Amino acid sequence: MSATTLILLHGYPFDSTMWDKVVPGLPRDIKVVAPDLRGFGQTPVGAEEPSLDLMADDIAKLLDLEKIPQAVLGGFSMGGYVTLSFAERYQDRLAGLALINSQTLADTDEVRAGRRATIQKVRQEGPRAATDAAMPRLFAAANVNNPDLIRYPLAGANKAGVAGITWALEAMARRPDRTAVLQRLTVPLLILHTTEDKFIPVERARNLAKQMPEALYVEVAGAGHCSPLEAPQEVAKALVELLKRVEHKR
Repeated sequence: MSATTLILLHGYPFDSTMWDKVVPGLPRDIKVVAPDLRGFGQTPVGAEEPSLDLMADDIAKLLDLEKIPQAVLGGFSMGGYVTLSFAERYQDRLAGLALINSQTLADTDEVRAGRRATIQKVRQEGPRAATDAAMPRLFAAANVNNPDLIRYPLAGANKAGVAGITWALEAMARRPDRTAVLQRLTVPLLILHTTEDKFIPVERARNLAKQMPEALYVEVAGAGHCSPLEAPQEVAKALVELLKRVEHKR
């Protein structure tokens, strides 16, 4: 697998450290890059209008900088939305794609309104308002009070600050439905979801997998929305299988 590069894109309100438990389970002979998306970790938000397409453009620029012609992209939640934008805009640079606790659908009006209500609250109360809103739904019931897991979204939101959080929420609210983008792809695909996801019901992933019979579908029982933190070994194992399919296709 030495010719393969895997780009791992984190979700909201995390940063690249959310992959720390997954990376040790990946082959050492592949290049793994886990960047901080725009507005998170060490990456500034910039002055542009909120758009996940800009995050996808950032990844294309990263590939240019690292002289990587093609890569496998794995995106968790918001990171999955970015991978779909990348797939639409830079299909020739995509060797494989993993949607991890993510979806192809656009926000419903209700979800969009909820994001914008959170934006207003974060502007008034600060980053903690974002984690207070998300925390009850991030993890499976057994993990809700696990300090080792809770520290990731708290630190991620704190580093993102008001600017990063509100920019990302609006960018997600504006995203289109990209089901057709995924259906047009001819590269190996992985759809991984968990049974206790309270943000994106597992039924959506099951339905998507039925529409994409060639995709590898992995369902993890007992974990909540944050599979890279709650079930890192299972996520790593599924990514390894995807990488094998990518290598086999070459």
